[in-house]
Amino acid sequence: MTNREKHMTLVEHLEELRQRLQYAVLGLLITTGLGLFFVDTLLALLLRPAGGIRLTTLTVIEPFLVKVKVAFLFGFAVSMPWIIYQLYAFVDPALTEQERRRTIPLALLAGLLFAIGVVFGYLFILPVSLHWLLAQAGTQFNALITANAYISFVLFFLLIVGATFETPLVILTLAFLGVVSPQTLRREWRIAYMVIGGIAVFGTPDWSPVTMLLVAIPMVLLYEFSLILCRLFIRPAAPQPVRET
Repeated sequence: MTNREKHMTLVEHLEELRQRLQYAVLGLLITTGLGLFFVDTLLALLLRPAGGIRLTTLTVIEPFLVKVKVAFLFGFAVSMPWIIYQLYAFVDPALTEQERRRTIPLALLAGLLFAIGVVFGYLFILPVSLHWLLAQAGTQFNALITANAYISFVLFFLLIVGATFETPLVILTLAFLGVVSPQTLRREWRIAYMVIGGIAVFGTPDWSPVTMLLVAIPMVLLYEFSLILCRLFIRPAAPQPVRET
C-alpha cells in the first residue's frame, strides 16, 4: 500500500470511486451516441452473415428499441478499455509493483483475446451457423424473423464466442490460485481435449457439425496458448532444502 493510499480517508476513497464511475459512464454515453450515429451501418454488418435478409418487426416501437440495443452494446464494447482503465486507476494505489507489472499486460491481453474471438466468430462461425439454421426451414416453414430476436441471437452468439477466447486467462487464474498446475495441464491434455469436445457439442446453439468443429479447433489452440502463459507468468516453486537429521 502506498503512502497516498494510507493517508486517504474513507470519504476520499468514496469520492474517487464516484469520479471514476462518472468518467466510465460518460465514456459509455459518448460511445453509445456514436453507435446511434452509425447504427444503420452496424445493422448492415450484423445482417451480412445471414445474407442480407430483411427482418420483421411486430410493434411500432421495435425498430427504435433494436437500434438502441445495437448502439448501446456497440458503445459498451468500444468503451470497455476506458471502463477497465477507470477501474484500474482506482485500485492502482493499492497494488504492489509486482502486481502492477502483471495486471497491465493481462488486462490488455484480455481485451485483445475478446476482440479476436468476436471477429473470428463474426467472420467464420456465425455465417455457417446462420445459413445452417435458416436452411432448416426448407419448404415446410415460412421463416419470419423478428428484428429483436435476430439481433439478440447474433449479439449473444458473438458474446459467447468472445468469452470463449478468454479461456487462457481463466486457466492462468486457476494456476495462480494453485487449483491446477502447468505440469498437470500438460499431462492431462487428453481430458482437456474431451472437455473441449463436450463444450463444442453442447455450447453451440445450432448443433451443426461444422460449427462444432469451428468452435473446437480454436479452443484447442487456446488451451495450448494457456500453457505458454503459465510458463511465462508462473515460476516453478523452489525445491525445499533437505533437513539433516
